[in-house]
Amino acid sequence: MKAFNFLTKRAFYIHLLIIIALAIIVIEVAFFSLNGYTRHGEEIVVPDFIGLNCDSVIERHADDYNFIILDSVYTKTLPEGSIFQQDPLPESKVKKGRNMYIVKVSEAPERVMMPNLRNLSLRQAMVKLKANGLKVSELEFVDYFAKNAVVDQKYKGEVIEPGTEIAKGSMIKLLVGYGIDDKRTHLPNLVAARKADVKNLLNEASLNMGKEYHIDEDDDSKYRVYKMKPEYDIETLVELGSKVDVWYRSENNFDFYSFERELTKKDSILNLMKKKKLPDNTIKYVTDSFDYIIKNRRFLYDSVSREYDKNVAYSKKFFRYVYQEDTIDIDSVYRDAMERKKMMDSEKNKKKKK
Repeated sequence: MKAFNFLTKRAFYIHLLIIIALAIIVIEVAFFSLNGYTRHGEEIVVPDFIGLNCDSVIERHADDYNFIILDSVYTKTLPEGSIFQQDPLPESKVKKGRNMYIVKVSEAPERVMMPNLRNLSLRQAMVKLKANGLKVSELEFVDYFAKNAVVDQKYKGEVIEPGTEIAKGSMIKLLVGYGIDDKRTHLPNLVAARKADVKNLLNEASLNMGKEYHIDEDDDSKYRVYKMKPEYDIETLVELGSKVDVWYRSENNFDFYSFERELTKKDSILNLMKKKKLPDNTIKYVTDSFDYIIKNRRFLYDSVSREYDKNVAYSKKFFRYVYQEDTIDIDSVYRDAMERKKMMDSEKNKKKKK
């Protein structure tokens, strides 16, 4: 067929090869151009810039990143002019030329106006301080007819007037009224509370932070209250402004969930016993038994050492209501307590006769 005679001619194949070669060249040029534009495959690991001088970092890494300063903050933990935050984070893999967003440490703290806290309730004053970027340093209780009413406000030992400009984050001491009746308050249950919340919980209860102890070594965000002194009890009253010491453990090393559940059960049972108006000596006996169980089982929640205590197992047998998941049978609790008391009294009498 004459229509396909060109297939037998040499010139056709030469032209075809030229067209294919040109197509390959165009594709290669386009690929490398796109590759250069997107920096395809050129990933770099982001260094840790936190704490380094901002100007020096920008100058040294100008070819690697497009630096954008979002904001500046004041902190005492890092030097002035250093980098406080960065995004992307250290160790991230990014393409060269990527935007690097940073927050710089300012040369001076932000200034805020001291609000008027006088005649506010303690709770209202704490809310207002927080809204203005200020914190409570300590509560000092003074003779004043209105209980928990703020009488005055101090900064660095001196009375500070409303409208005074001070550094954001400053600590303010509140002078608070004792009231004319009972000058005591209930202890809050701090056990299992996070470290960041403890001081606020104490201040809300008209108390102050005492000494802090850290049993484990971990990040602050992992610490929760393991025990407190004075120890928590639903009926314990302490003087307004008293200091409470706390011990922290890491939630990575201690099962706070199970520990807190047993403490909650103790409170529930005691409340039920009081509603039933059971004898005080019975309530005290059950309370003491509960305290024995909880104190002796503390190490059982410790993920580092989970040994078993035979005395606790013995207590568990008699005080099975501590561990049951359903509703608590208060009559059964009473019978168990009395049976155990009789048995212990019997053993004491036998020893005396011997």
